Amino acid sequence: MLNKVISFFQSLKLTVVLLALSMVLVLAGTLAQVDKGIWSVMDQYFRCYVAMIDLPVFFPRDLNIPDIAIPFPGGFLIGVLLTINLIAVHSATFKILAKGGRRTAGIVALLVGVLVVVGVMFGWGTASVAATEDDAFWRVFLRLGRGTAAAVVLYIACVLLYRQRAGMVLLHAGILFLLIGEFFTAIFAVEATMTIKEGETIDYLDRSQQMELAFTETSHPDHDTVTSIPQRFLKDGAVVEDAALPFDVKVHRFMVNSTRPQPLQNVPQGLLSDYPAYQGYGSRLYVAERSEASGATAGRNAPAVDVELLDKESGASLGRYILSLWFYPNFVNRSWDMPTTFSAGGKDYTAYFRFKREYAKAPSGNPYSIKLLEFVHEKYEGTQTPKDFASRILLTNEGDGVERELRIWMNNPLRYARRTFYQSGYLPDDGGTVLQVVRNDTWMVPYLSCMIVFVGMAAQFVQSFNRYLRTAGVPPAPQKGGRA
Repeated sequence: MLNKVISFFQSLKLTVVLLALSMVLVLAGTLAQVDKGIWSVMDQYFRCYVAMIDLPVFFPRDLNIPDIAIPFPGGFLIGVLLTINLIAVHSATFKILAKGGRRTAGIVALLVGVLVVVGVMFGWGTASVAATEDDAFWRVFLRLGRGTAAAVVLYIACVLLYRQRAGMVLLHAGILFLLIGEFFTAIFAVEATMTIKEGETIDYLDRSQQMELAFTETSHPDHDTVTSIPQRFLKDGAVVEDAALPFDVKVHRFMVNSTRPQPLQNVPQGLLSDYPAYQGYGSRLYVAERSEASGATAGRNAPAVDVELLDKESGASLGRYILSLWFYPNFVNRSWDMPTTFSAGGKDYTAYFRFKREYAKAPSGNPYSIKLLEFVHEKYEGTQTPKDFASRILLTNEGDGVERELRIWMNNPLRYARRTFYQSGYLPDDGGTVLQVVRNDTWMVPYLSCMIVFVGMAAQFVQSFNRYLRTAGVPPAPQKGGRA
């Protein structure tokens, strides 16, 4: 039975089928971006094992095709099958030829190569303390150099074990490494932002693709108690209970995107006929659901939630509120701040529907903060086109003994605490900075994979060219005094 499974994965037909499925999935995902944002498409089509393809994506929208979802192999499933197929073909085609001491030396060299790869991935050759990276050319050059060093060690191991087929083995290993790296990137990579006004100190990140409903008790002036409800619990009709809150939260509607708030008196009367009787900002401002932004503009989506607070004991309504991401100051680059305030159980609360907040901590577990000392925004003379914008910051981690003044500017990020801080944007009137913060522990995989594939291809080309020269033959040069 096992041999049949292995033979199935080794078959060329399976490879063709998997490639065909991946092409169909890419086509469907591309067409789906007409109606949905890129992140929704990524989750629905590619970062899943079973994709639900919407039938209407293949037709013009004016045909009114029934909204039927078709199960289809997702990107993760196709990737896993391609990986298994590659391993199966590799194991059947490339046999270890070395024996005895040569085999032992090859295995030792392979282990050394793997250790070098792991070391490169997790910081070998990089600064151990916070440092801003500059000079993009040399930065990339050195990364490729570290990848080449790892590839050469692996190639030596392949020569010892596989002899003249070493190049092909290394090439396949590089492709396999890239597939596995992308899988872990899709699962574990995190994107966030850090918005800081000049002179302000911030110790948290806003997770860009995740939301939460946060209630902050403000009754005690010396400290605030925050209770947050993750987005996954905010489903239509759900009643969320939390022991830390004196009320339950009934979700009337979760909105993937919402309209920009506008005064109720500016809204046509026909739209107000079914508008709920909200308290808070909803009693003065009109916020309603709108279709999801499509394609690359999905970052402009402003999710909102329509909730009603219920007394825990009696179940009586304590008020209905519309909470939109538009009200959260970091979403609008600090243009306005609109917290929803209310009282319940004898305590005062402030509520935001906001990006999921993650407090900044180093790998040691110690918290750190960033203070914006100065923000500089240069423009091309006579235009409003940005020439350069940079942030001069103070990075402080008392637990780890870190206090450094650093500069972050365009294409020159800061790497610290397994995160990369990019200069992304700025606040109105140049009053502060917006840093894009990315955590991707496999960020070196593309560099390593490219150099492993390059070294494997180069070695295979040299070997093939040498064989060609030996088999083609070169006519002997004519002897002096002889016939031409």
